[in-house]
Amino acid sequence: MADIFSFTETDPDSLGATWGPLRLHRLHWQPGCDLPALLDEWEPRLTHPGDPDTAAVVTLPSHADALPLIHRGFAPLTVIAERLAGRSPAPRPSEVGVRAATWDDLDVVVDLNMHTVRYDTAFGMVTERPNTAEHLRSALAEVLDRDHEAMWLAVSGDTPVGMIYVDMPQDAGWMERFASAQPFAYLGHLGVRPDARGTGAGSALVAHAHSVLDDAGVAATLLHHALPNPRSTPFWYSNGYRPRWTVWARRPALRPSPGVSSRPERPSGT
Repeated sequence: MADIFSFTETDPDSLGATWGPLRLHRLHWQPGCDLPALLDEWEPRLTHPGDPDTAAVVTLPSHADALPLIHRGFAPLTVIAERLAGRSPAPRPSEVGVRAATWDDLDVVVDLNMHTVRYDTAFGMVTERPNTAEHLRSALAEVLDRDHEAMWLAVSGDTPVGMIYVDMPQDAGWMERFASAQPFAYLGHLGVRPDARGTGAGSALVAHAHSVLDDAGVAATLLHHALPNPRSTPFWYSNGYRPRWTVWARRPALRPSPGVSSRPERPSGT
């Protein structure tokens, strides 16, 4: 069953430690599998009872029967949604402008990403680490270093208030198994400064990115969004996205047995 069950540990000194728990158990769903039986077989393999830096994760098609997961204490935390080319609303009037980000904006885009990390931390999977900003700086510098535009800023006057970036098809291959059309892109981040929410900055950024993607002949765009986030679902679906896959998670991966005290050691890197 090595292809069904997996366990990975993430280096706490990496950006990956921000996007999920340090210790991750996965059950790799396959069409036609007996999910309840697999979940029962998986349970004894889970480790670190009570450790909040572990999670058990199953990714299912969004319209699949998820009752076996609900009955075992899993919650839907993340959705992989997809937008097909041309499926967007008409651009909304906005006083917010959009321009390409440059190397001079690196401090700004790191700060905008950190606002999003801190906001999304409340919804279950993202975890701000002491080194998150440092690793985001390196990752965003790589995006800015690409030989094609992939990151844009929303500006109010001369002040950046939001940002968006995408992995164009040549950079998005890691998401191939989730795409229904080719070529496809991946929308890696959209964030608006807390004091600029509701100004139309997010909508202006998305409309601009979609226009660039459609003009480039990109057939589909994928993204992850936090399902418990009350802003994400209505926003993305009003912009043409539809749920394709749902990530169900239980965190901690294994709950302590009743009557057993569990005080996990403080995870490294936190």
